[in-house]
Amino acid sequence: MSALFESITRHACEAPQKGALCGAGQTISYSTLIDEVRRRKNILAEQNVKVLGLQINNSPDWILWDLAALKSGIVCVPLPPFFSNEQINYVKHSTGIDACVYDRGIVKTETGNSVSIPEKTAKITFTSGTTGTPKGVCLPASGLEQLAVSLQNVIGPEYAERHLSILPLGVLLENVAGVYTALMAGAEIHIPAPHEIGMDDPFQPDFSGICRYISEQKITSIILVPELLRGLMRELMQNHEISRSLRYVAVGGAKVSPELIHAARASGLPVYEGYGLSECGSVVALNTPSSDHVGTAGVILPHIKAEILHGEIVIQNPAFLGYLGETPRDPGQVFATGDLGEFDQNGALKITGRCKNVIITAQGRNISPEWIESLLLIQPEIGQAFVYGNDLPFPAALIVPASRNADIGQALEKVNEALPSYARVERFDIVSPFTLDNGMLTGTGRMRREEISKTYKTLVEKEMNNDILRRAG
Repeated sequence: MSALFESITRHACEAPQKGALCGAGQTISYSTLIDEVRRRKNILAEQNVKVLGLQINNSPDWILWDLAALKSGIVCVPLPPFFSNEQINYVKHSTGIDACVYDRGIVKTETGNSVSIPEKTAKITFTSGTTGTPKGVCLPASGLEQLAVSLQNVIGPEYAERHLSILPLGVLLENVAGVYTALMAGAEIHIPAPHEIGMDDPFQPDFSGICRYISEQKITSIILVPELLRGLMRELMQNHEISRSLRYVAVGGAKVSPELIHAARASGLPVYEGYGLSECGSVVALNTPSSDHVGTAGVILPHIKAEILHGEIVIQNPAFLGYLGETPRDPGQVFATGDLGEFDQNGALKITGRCKNVIITAQGRNISPEWIESLLLIQPEIGQAFVYGNDLPFPAALIVPASRNADIGQALEKVNEALPSYARVERFDIVSPFTLDNGMLTGTGRMRREEISKTYKTLVEKEMNNDILRRAG
């Protein structure tokens, strides 16, 4: 990560007292940041650490230890706060972590577990996994650096003057696209404690607290997942005005409808959709103020090459070393994302769904459930939506109302008016919220479809049985 540290050093020389990290009741300047990273690097060397785990809440300390690991050339393994104890233990065992940073400090551990990690691995980020068992993605420092440089070039440094880290730093998107890119731009990164921004309970955020912090601190950039974006919009529509200091709000992690983007901008949020995956360091494509294509995920970043093969997005040069515990990948090996997409006339990437999620109805129609879900989620009455319909004559949905008195039937009528007849939702059931806590959401807010299908198997099968009876009659 030479470019990252060169940028930090340059900022420290040009403006040594300029704030770099704000949080935990302190502001750490760029000059002090260099000293603190050096001090932690020395600790890692003294303790002969090879694989460092980070199991602390969002704070300046998290970033300082992460930078120290990068500077030392050792492997860093972020442990997201939303992982269960079982998942945390699995990650520690499978990576051979020999030291872990907690809120109380660094603790040397003896796993006794010899692990084979691909050469040049700088960071191992774990996805939630479709079965609940985390999957380790091994990434090199060079790939993370390329991504941060690309993002700074396409967005522009002026947009990250004061960046707010609201997502867990253990989420790669915030770690790289948020922190590394902001530091390269010489920005001031705000890492408030959860209670300062209404995030004490991540499953029920106080969005008024988030709006208040953004306004008081004149935040200019932030990264959101769609669930947080919708929550902020509900807050803005009901109670709050948000600071006009915001210049760039990136949203990713799941598909976002054009209508939601337009509504967000109308409410004062300069929202830009992107697309990415852990295997590419987080971001693959992104909309920006100078290249804005609403309804798409934006143009592919300069350092990445991608194509569409048989409808699937394929990355030709991912900075991806392989999955932990599997055979390392060849440097030139392409990566099939499993996502369906297409390029528009401007070269912008449009995500149309997941290969494995496509519904094939009893009428033989192929339908992407994400398409219908994105339209459902525009409706203020609907908080969450899961669409299914394999072997049914029409799609059906599991709906989480946005409020107790929400008229879901009326909302569904509006959506169906915009859909072709074969894609209209003819049946829905009201269900409890999908959350990280109940295993139905990933850390970036994406639905774990297999888990939802398993949990509501009875409802799904009931609808299929009803259809069989209707046909028999």
